[in-house]
Amino acid sequence: MQSLSRPFLFRLARPAIVASLALTAWVGLVSLTGPAFAQAQECEALGKIFSKRQAVIDQINGFQKKQATPDVACSAFTKLGQLNAETIKALEKDGAWCHAPTEVLPSLQAQSEQIAEAKKNACGAADQQRKAQSDAKSHNPLAGSDSVIGGQIKMPKGAL
Repeated sequence: MQSLSRPFLFRLARPAIVASLALTAWVGLVSLTGPAFAQAQECEALGKIFSKRQAVIDQINGFQKKQATPDVACSAFTKLGQLNAETIKALEKDGAWCHAPTEVLPSLQAQSEQIAEAKKNACGAADQQRKAQSDAKSHNPLAGSDSVIGGQIKMPKGAL
């Protein structure tokens, strides 16, 4: 069974931390000045996307403290991939209008590959775990009928 290696998560987390610090500062600036500008709605929507993305990154960073199951990791990286694509699309559309730092878009685009690789590893591990559990159930004589024994095992009733 594959597992997510901690060095891989750390490599993913380092650029994410730098980008999230820049994004946090930018989101704070937009929230303070946003209503004064005509682009408030677009910039507010962009800020919400960044907030959702950051929440998933925080969840993934939490995997360093508490090991996540492959299913949880797969779900988190899938969601992060979707939010990353949504963020890139929104930045391409409204980034200049909302005065997003220019280094944010290339950073997010570079992270797309890392996120896709992490998703592939996590979802592969989840698939292998499900397959192993399924195989174990099908080979467990206590789980149902078994061709070696000739049927379902019945537990005796009464005192042993």
